[in-house]
Amino acid sequence: MRTTPPVMELAPVTERQRASRSWLLMYGVCCLITFLDGFDFQILSFAATYIRHDFDLTGTEIGTLGTVGLFGTMIGALIMGYLADRVGRRPTILASVVGFGAFMMAFAYADTYAHLFALRFVSGLFLGGVLPLTWALAAEYAPKRFRATGVAITMAGYTLGGAAGGPVSNWLVPEHGWRSVFVLGGACSLLAVVAVWFFVPESVKFLALRARPGSDERIARTLRRLQPGLAIEPGTRFTTGDPQQAAATRGFTPASLFRGPLAGITPLLWLVYLLSSALIYFMVFWTPMINERMGFSVSAAATIAAAASVAGAIGQLAISRFVDRKGAGTILWMPLFAVACMLTLGLGALAPVVYAGFVICAKMFVNGGHGGITSIAGTFYPTAIRANGAAWASSVAKIGAMIGPWLGGVLLDTGLGARGAFEVFAICPAVMVVLLIALGRAQRRLPADAEGALVRETPDPADAEARPVPHR
Repeated sequence: MRTTPPVMELAPVTERQRASRSWLLMYGVCCLITFLDGFDFQILSFAATYIRHDFDLTGTEIGTLGTVGLFGTMIGALIMGYLADRVGRRPTILASVVGFGAFMMAFAYADTYAHLFALRFVSGLFLGGVLPLTWALAAEYAPKRFRATGVAITMAGYTLGGAAGGPVSNWLVPEHGWRSVFVLGGACSLLAVVAVWFFVPESVKFLALRARPGSDERIARTLRRLQPGLAIEPGTRFTTGDPQQAAATRGFTPASLFRGPLAGITPLLWLVYLLSSALIYFMVFWTPMINERMGFSVSAAATIAAAASVAGAIGQLAISRFVDRKGAGTILWMPLFAVACMLTLGLGALAPVVYAGFVICAKMFVNGGHGGITSIAGTFYPTAIRANGAAWASSVAKIGAMIGPWLGGVLLDTGLGARGAFEVFAICPAVMVVLLIALGRAQRRLPADAEGALVRETPDPADAEARPVPHR
């Protein structure tokens, strides 16, 4: 007598999992590649002074290099997000890391401004794909009670990578020139491909959703590696256990991001992400140069920027635990405190030590808020469109990322100076507070089984069991 093969839902399996060695390695490698993504992208702001001197560039030309890189990441996130929901997270992440590693290394050998411009744009295409795809993968392997924290850990890698640019530049550039930091970043990125290949699996939820030949066997192997001791019967078929997937698998269009409850969430998420990106990229691009204008040496300015980024990573991780427990609305405390710091910096007449302290605090709260927002960017979308959801949010945010450095330059050039720039940009976190209140309320109205809904109960994982679907 022929029997139907057993079927297992992946959602309860994910909810009951513990942090095994393979699971931690996966998150560690995701953190590594976002670290390299952050280093390779933000190293330009630390090398800008030397590049400007070597190529005899104007401030506008240097600023354009930053903008074209951001434009590349905006386009790249959309392309890579689409591919990730079609062919998988893992191969698209591999392609992204190979691409930005190779083109960042090529940037070191550019001999004209046109080459710098073209290589910065192309490397941006690949750099833009890493963050939203690692967010999607981290979200799909994390229990709901840990999801924002899991994404925040990968985002902290990006922040720390940007922070490393200052000390590494201070170490390498005086002896080996600005090109050495791009060679180092590119080479390390290409080496990281090996770690991705061996330790980053495909999303099992994506595999179950696509249901291609051999997918069930691949899922079983992955689950046994990530969760040793998990009982899986031979021939088991896997489902996502997500009630939203049936509609999502009809095919992605941008309208998919506005269906049902997402109609109220996506616009709020995009707006708050855009404002946060404008603020953080103003801080990333201009703070080292503003520090120099305040009388700090180039190395001291880079050290302050690096310390501020480390403080920002701490802020990201701290707020993520509250987001997991209390929802998106709790992020508002970060921009609220950022407003106070930005306005204090705008008052001016601060002693150097006090100024440096407020810059570090401002960056901690700005980065903390930004990390909180990125930690939820993909969590509201079902697996079938999660990479696209995160990628579209990331790409919309790049509009703010391009506006921030440009507007900062305009404010500095018009005579408002650093004080005026800090005061004007304090508007961004102030508006973010209002938007996050609205987003928190929208999240609380989501059905309990919807993606991104608050976890109202936190059962003991040791007592949870994988819930097989009854079969005949």
